Amino acid sequence: MDFLPEQEINELLNELGVATRPEGEHCVFMAMGDDHAAVKHCLCNDKNPCESDTKTLCSEMTAEKMVRSLLGAIHKIHEGQTLMIPVGKWRLAFDAVAFSMAGDEAWQEFDASATIKLNTRDPLLFESGDEQLLASVVTSLMNDGETQDQGVYLIPVGAPVLVHIQPRGPVKFWFGTSVLADEVREAYAG
Repeated sequence: MDFLPEQEINELLNELGVATRPEGEHCVFMAMGDDHAAVKHCLCNDKNPCESDTKTLCSEMTAEKMVRSLLGAIHKIHEGQTLMIPVGKWRLAFDAVAFSMAGDEAWQEFDASATIKLNTRDPLLFESGDEQLLASVVTSLMNDGETQDQGVYLIPVGAPVLVHIQPRGPVKFWFGTSVLADEVREAYAG
Protein backbone atom coordinates (compact mmCIF):
# COMPACT_ATOMS: atom_id res chain seq x y z
CA MET A 1 0.00 0.00 0.00
CA ASP A 2 1.45 3.32 -1.04
CA PHE A 3 0.51 6.82 -2.15
CA LEU A 4 0.92 7.89 -5.78
CA PRO A 5 1.24 11.50 -6.95
CA GLU A 6 -2.22 12.75 -7.94
CA GLN A 7 -1.11 13.61 -11.49
CA GLU A 8 0.00 9.99 -12.11
CA ILE A 9 -3.59 8.86 -12.50
CA ASN A 10 -4.76 11.61 -14.88
CA GLU A 11 -4.37 9.33 -17.91
CA LEU A 12 -6.37 6.57 -16.22
CA LEU A 13 -9.15 9.03 -15.32
CA ASN A 14 -9.22 10.26 -18.94
CA GLU A 15 -9.43 6.68 -20.27
CA LEU A 16 -12.38 5.98 -17.98
CA GLY A 17 -14.10 9.25 -18.87
CA VAL A 18 -14.03 10.42 -15.26
CA ALA A 19 -14.79 14.09 -14.73
CA THR A 20 -14.08 15.94 -11.50
CA ARG A 21 -16.23 18.63 -9.92
CA PRO A 22 -14.89 20.70 -7.02
CA GLU A 23 -17.43 21.66 -4.36
CA GLY A 24 -16.60 24.01 -1.53
CA GLU A 25 -13.07 24.27 -0.17
CA HIS A 26 -12.31 20.62 0.44
CA CYS A 27 -14.47 18.34 -1.71
CA VAL A 28 -13.80 17.06 -5.22
CA PHE A 29 -16.50 14.80 -6.63
CA MET A 30 -15.99 12.42 -9.54
CA ALA A 31 -18.32 10.76 -12.02
CA MET A 32 -17.85 8.59 -15.08
CA GLY A 33 -19.39 10.30 -18.09
CA ASP A 34 -22.45 8.77 -19.75
CA ASP A 35 -20.45 8.04 -22.90
CA HIS A 36 -18.15 5.75 -20.83
CA ALA A 37 -20.60 4.42 -18.23
CA ALA A 38 -22.65 1.64 -19.81
CA VAL A 39 -24.40 0.95 -16.50
CA LYS A 40 -24.89 2.77 -13.18
CA HIS A 41 -25.90 1.17 -9.88
CA CYS A 42 -26.59 2.64 -6.47
CA LEU A 43 -26.89 1.01 -3.04
CA CYS A 44 -29.02 3.08 -0.69
CA ASN A 45 -31.22 3.03 2.40
CA ASP A 46 -34.05 5.05 3.98
CA LYS A 47 -31.73 7.53 5.66
CA ASN A 48 -29.43 7.91 2.65
CA PRO A 49 -31.50 7.52 -0.53
CA CYS A 50 -30.20 7.37 -4.08
CA GLU A 51 -30.45 10.40 -6.29
CA SER A 52 -33.15 9.22 -8.63
CA ASP A 53 -32.43 9.04 -12.31
CA THR A 54 -33.83 6.67 -14.87
CA LYS A 55 -30.41 5.36 -15.91
CA THR A 56 -29.41 4.09 -12.45
CA LEU A 57 -30.41 0.74 -10.94
CA CYS A 58 -31.08 1.48 -7.26
CA SER A 59 -31.00 -1.25 -4.64
CA GLU A 60 -32.46 -0.26 -1.29
CA MET A 61 -31.14 -2.19 1.71
CA THR A 62 -30.29 -1.91 5.39
CA ALA A 63 -27.05 -0.16 6.37
CA GLU A 64 -25.55 -3.50 7.45
CA LYS A 65 -26.42 -5.19 4.15
CA MET A 66 -25.03 -2.18 2.28
CA VAL A 67 -21.63 -2.70 3.93
CA ARG A 68 -21.72 -6.48 3.25
CA SER A 69 -22.77 -5.88 -0.37
CA LEU A 70 -20.04 -3.29 -0.88
CA LEU A 71 -17.42 -5.68 0.50
CA GLY A 72 -18.69 -8.41 -1.85
CA ALA A 73 -18.44 -5.98 -4.77
CA ILE A 74 -14.90 -4.99 -3.77
CA HIS A 75 -13.93 -8.66 -3.66
CA LYS A 76 -15.15 -9.02 -7.25
CA ILE A 77 -13.42 -5.91 -8.62
CA HIS A 78 -10.11 -5.92 -6.66
CA GLU A 79 -8.00 -7.90 -9.09
CA GLY A 80 -4.58 -6.99 -7.76
CA GLN A 81 -4.52 -3.21 -7.61
CA THR A 82 -7.17 -0.74 -6.52
CA LEU A 83 -6.84 3.01 -6.16
CA MET A 84 -8.58 4.85 -3.32
CA ILE A 85 -9.04 8.60 -3.77
CA PRO A 86 -10.56 10.80 -1.05
CA VAL A 87 -13.44 13.20 -1.66
CA GLY A 88 -11.81 15.67 0.75
CA LYS A 89 -8.29 15.61 2.14
CA TRP A 90 -6.92 12.36 3.53
CA ARG A 91 -6.92 13.78 7.05
CA LEU A 92 -10.72 13.69 7.12
CA ALA A 93 -10.89 10.04 6.02
CA PHE A 94 -8.08 8.98 8.38
CA ASP A 95 -9.87 10.73 11.26
CA ALA A 96 -13.07 8.82 10.45
CA VAL A 97 -11.37 5.40 10.67
CA ALA A 98 -8.94 6.17 13.52
CA PHE A 99 -10.90 4.53 16.32
CA SER A 100 -12.06 1.36 14.56
CA MET A 101 -8.69 0.78 12.85
CA ALA A 102 -6.70 1.36 16.07
CA GLY A 103 -6.26 -2.39 16.60
CA ASP A 104 -5.05 -3.12 13.06
CA GLU A 105 -1.26 -3.31 13.23
CA ALA A 106 -0.72 -2.95 9.47
CA TRP A 107 -2.95 0.14 9.37
CA GLN A 108 -1.28 1.70 12.40
CA GLU A 109 2.13 1.23 10.81
CA PHE A 110 0.91 2.81 7.58
CA ASP A 111 -0.95 5.58 9.41
CA ALA A 112 2.24 6.62 11.22
CA SER A 113 4.13 6.97 7.93
CA ALA A 114 1.25 8.71 6.09
CA THR A 115 1.42 11.94 8.09
CA ILE A 116 3.00 13.93 5.25
CA LYS A 117 0.16 12.98 2.87
CA LEU A 118 -2.81 13.84 5.11
CA ASN A 119 -3.34 17.27 3.54
CA THR A 120 -3.37 15.86 -0.02
CA ARG A 121 -5.76 13.98 -2.27
CA ASP A 122 -2.98 11.73 -3.63
CA PRO A 123 -4.40 8.31 -4.59
CA LEU A 124 -3.66 5.39 -2.29
CA LEU A 125 -2.77 2.17 -4.14
CA PHE A 126 -3.86 -1.11 -2.53
CA GLU A 127 -1.89 -4.07 -3.93
CA SER A 128 -3.06 -7.70 -4.23
CA GLY A 129 -2.02 -8.56 -0.65
CA ASP A 130 -3.93 -5.57 0.76
CA GLU A 131 -7.50 -6.72 0.06
CA GLN A 132 -8.33 -7.41 3.73
CA LEU A 133 -6.96 -4.02 4.75
CA LEU A 134 -8.95 -2.35 1.95
CA ALA A 135 -12.10 -4.09 3.21
CA SER A 136 -11.40 -2.98 6.80
CA VAL A 137 -10.85 0.65 5.80
CA VAL A 138 -14.04 0.71 3.71
CA THR A 139 -16.05 -0.89 6.53
CA SER A 140 -14.70 1.69 8.99
CA LEU A 141 -15.51 4.57 6.65
CA MET A 142 -19.05 3.30 6.07
CA ASN A 143 -19.74 2.73 9.78
CA ASP A 144 -17.81 5.58 11.41
CA GLY A 145 -17.67 8.34 8.81
CA GLU A 146 -20.21 11.10 9.19
CA THR A 147 -19.72 13.65 6.41
CA GLN A 148 -19.49 13.52 2.63
CA ASP A 149 -15.92 14.91 2.68
CA GLN A 150 -14.87 11.69 4.47
CA GLY A 151 -16.00 9.64 1.47
CA VAL A 152 -13.70 7.94 -1.03
CA TYR A 153 -13.63 6.70 -4.60
CA LEU A 154 -12.33 3.29 -5.66
CA ILE A 155 -10.94 2.54 -9.09
CA PRO A 156 -9.72 -1.01 -9.73
CA VAL A 157 -6.70 -0.80 -12.04
CA GLY A 158 -7.50 -2.61 -15.28
CA ALA A 159 -11.31 -2.58 -14.95
CA PRO A 160 -13.65 0.18 -16.17
CA VAL A 161 -15.29 0.86 -12.80
CA LEU A 162 -15.65 3.88 -10.53
CA VAL A 163 -17.16 3.46 -7.05
CA HIS A 164 -18.18 6.39 -4.82
CA ILE A 165 -18.41 5.37 -1.16
CA GLN A 166 -20.15 7.86 1.10
CA PRO A 167 -20.21 7.21 4.85
CA ARG A 168 -23.47 5.38 5.68
CA GLY A 169 -24.37 5.49 1.96
CA PRO A 170 -25.36 5.74 -0.72
CA VAL A 171 -22.72 3.84 -2.67
CA LYS A 172 -22.61 4.62 -6.39
CA PHE A 173 -21.10 2.42 -9.12
CA TRP A 174 -20.29 3.37 -12.71
CA PHE A 175 -19.43 0.44 -14.99
CA GLY A 176 -17.84 0.67 -18.42
CA THR A 177 -19.40 -2.65 -19.49
CA SER A 178 -22.71 -4.31 -18.72
CA VAL A 179 -20.97 -7.71 -18.36
CA LEU A 180 -18.87 -6.37 -15.49
CA ALA A 181 -21.92 -4.68 -13.95
CA ASP A 182 -23.84 -7.98 -13.99
CA GLU A 183 -20.92 -9.82 -12.41
CA VAL A 184 -20.55 -7.28 -9.59
CA ARG A 185 -24.33 -7.04 -9.09
CA GLU A 186 -24.29 -10.66 -7.90
CA ALA A 187 -22.72 -9.30 -4.68
CA TYR A 188 -25.83 -7.27 -3.80
CA ALA A 189 -28.72 -8.81 -5.76
CA GLY A 190 -31.44 -10.55 -3.81
